[in-house]
Amino acid sequence: MHSWRIQVFLGSRMFSTVGDQLLQFAVPLIVYTATGSVSLAGLAFMVEWLPRLFSLPVAGLLTDRFGGRRVYTVADGLRAVACALTLLALFRWPAHTFAWTAALMAVCAFCYAQAFIALESTVPDLVPEKDLAKAQSVLQVINSGAGVFGPALGGVLLIWIPPTHLLSVAGAMFAVSALGVLALKGIGSQASRDAGAVRRSVSDDLRVGVRSLTAKPVLLSLVGVSMVVNLMVGLAVATGAALTVGHFKQDDSVFASLQMAVGVLSIAAFVLMPWLLRRVSVYRIGAVAFVVSAVGGVLMGAAPTFPAYVLGYGLCIGLCGLFNVFIRLERLHWIEPEERGRVISLIVLLNQSTMPMAGLLVAVVGGWLPVQTLFLVVGAVASIVYVLVLRPLKSRAVTAQPVEQALSG
Repeated sequence: MHSWRIQVFLGSRMFSTVGDQLLQFAVPLIVYTATGSVSLAGLAFMVEWLPRLFSLPVAGLLTDRFGGRRVYTVADGLRAVACALTLLALFRWPAHTFAWTAALMAVCAFCYAQAFIALESTVPDLVPEKDLAKAQSVLQVINSGAGVFGPALGGVLLIWIPPTHLLSVAGAMFAVSALGVLALKGIGSQASRDAGAVRRSVSDDLRVGVRSLTAKPVLLSLVGVSMVVNLMVGLAVATGAALTVGHFKQDDSVFASLQMAVGVLSIAAFVLMPWLLRRVSVYRIGAVAFVVSAVGGVLMGAAPTFPAYVLGYGLCIGLCGLFNVFIRLERLHWIEPEERGRVISLIVLLNQSTMPMAGLLVAVVGGWLPVQTLFLVVGAVASIVYVLVLRPLKSRAVTAQPVEQALSG
């Protein structure tokens, strides 16, 4: 195993992640700047997330059949081409900005799911088992760092170029990522060789997942709590550009401060995680992160000034990484190892279903109800879920035990 291959892969992943963050920063801004409609901005967010959800089961089958390297390369290559074609279309037919950007996000959302699952498949082919934990930590740092660097890069570039030109930068990053992984020959081939031996249908995988999920009340509780968190996050992301530029009357470049606030808090949380694990249980970390996210949502709903809104935005999304650690560790204790992939794919599908739901909610009611009111309503729902679901879960949660006991249980 050559270290240069790992470095090329991680570098490629860094370009891909920054490109994805830059795209998520640019598209809501492009839509709102062109249309002035918060409803269309919310609809664009829904269009972005629906393909991610429905393509998750397909992603696993494609990776098993064709190999992680090939699927990853094609996925990022398609995203690069889609960005270039959309930019050309926006120059030629600017009156159809929403349609072109919505189509772009649909394509990129589908490819994101393929690249994500392919990533999980490719890492073990590159990294020795003893170094897997370190590699996953580096990938987490890349993801968190991209949350800061991507919007910051977008904000700086907006000084010289219009929002639509950010698509060319994102497309170039996807192209570099695809070429980097394409150069790593000899990985991901085992999946292709074994493809004929394993031919699972999507419907069979989903049936197994549904049966295992419904048999475990704890898993259902975890799904319910995660759906509420993702609904709050979805509302925040779907309305960020509209509230920043429209309601608070800030410049386009200031919109980057939202994502930067999230990235800084995410990195800080990641750094503090080992210190926290030595002092409190994983359940307590997850519960506190849930409460802080809900408080951030309420703060966004009640914020009289833009700085207060940025603080609420950061609190709502910035600690999601800590909450996700609790969710991922807890559910592993309740899923049989031989069913883990199929059940988790269904859980992720349900968890993230409220992301496009948030976009649909904004699209439906954003024209006649103040967007900030939605945050107050969802904050109230989160309070009810905490009292009725998350707090009672402590008596059954394995992660409510001391860290050493929970990990060995």
